Amino acid sequence: MKLLIAYASKSGSAREMAEMLAGQLPNQDVTLCDLALAQPDPAAFDYVVLGGSIRMNKAHKALRTYVNTYAEALCAVPHTLFLCCAFAEQLEHYYAVAFPRSLRESAERLVYFGGDLSLSRQKGFDKWLTRMLRNSILESEEEDAVLPTLLPEHVRTLADALRKK
Repeated sequence: MKLLIAYASKSGSAREMAEMLAGQLPNQDVTLCDLALAQPDPAAFDYVVLGGSIRMNKAHKALRTYVNTYAEALCAVPHTLFLCCAFAEQLEHYYAVAFPRSLRESAERLVYFGGDLSLSRQKGFDKWLTRMLRNSILESEEEDAVLPTLLPEHVRTLADALRKK
């Protein structure tokens, strides 16, 4: 099976998860693609895993461009969509922001790879904003408030499913 794992990432969380997924599929014909660098035609693949990060209520520009260019072709190929974002409670909204309905409805699965508010991944204004978000979560009055984390177990679950194809 020719598998495309395509992602767009600003601070590296989506890239890290996409690389982890590719690493768990050693016997597959995997093309790992940063959409900011290349935009391969999905019709050249048997399966596509596509996703990226959400920042400021928007998908990465490279992901939006790819989806707009290849939406019809993506719908015609079996695919999984993934997102990395800090606020899981907003996930349904973020999927709608990142992917057109036709692409979401034709997907075999929608996967959440978690989120990361690590200051070490940020620079400049993004670092300041991330610090503010972290502080607002940690200082909230909710007793069960925790910082978001990446979810490698979700990557393993997807890799298991893809190996069975």
